[in-house]
Amino acid sequence: MVEQHDPAHAGVKAGRVVGLLTALLVVISLFRVQESFVGRLVSLIELTGIDPGPSVTVYFYLYVGGAALGRYALCYIVGSLIGVVYDWLDDPPVAVLAGIALLAGLIDGAAAAGDTRSILIGLGYVLAWLCYVPVFFWLFEDGDRGIRRFEER
Repeated sequence: MVEQHDPAHAGVKAGRVVGLLTALLVVISLFRVQESFVGRLVSLIELTGIDPGPSVTVYFYLYVGGAALGRYALCYIVGSLIGVVYDWLDDPPVAVLAGIALLAGLIDGAAAAGDTRSILIGLGYVLAWLCYVPVFFWLFEDGDRGIRRFEER
């Protein structure tokens, strides 16, 4: 059974925080293009001869919800893996954890910036992943020593 004070558990919770932040960014970025998204979908459906009606708007909201849920799940998993790597490296310095989170953020941010054509959204993803580090150390309890703080690193 997984102990409640292991790094993977703290990584899951920190990943959830990142997941919420990036899900918010997904929602913002999709609502920025809602009109063009719905317009293209309506055009595509009309080509088939079907009247799209209000179902296209419902589809858009379902798409936004699915994208936000997907972001949350991805960050949940990656956050857990970062916690496992932290444990595998046997208690490395904060800079190592920050480097791993920054790498995840840069990859995620580059993909988001390319997808949304917005550097600000990409930077938002990087900053969201950097939030992983303080949340991780706030949640991580190291056995007998209790909750770890930055000052102890």
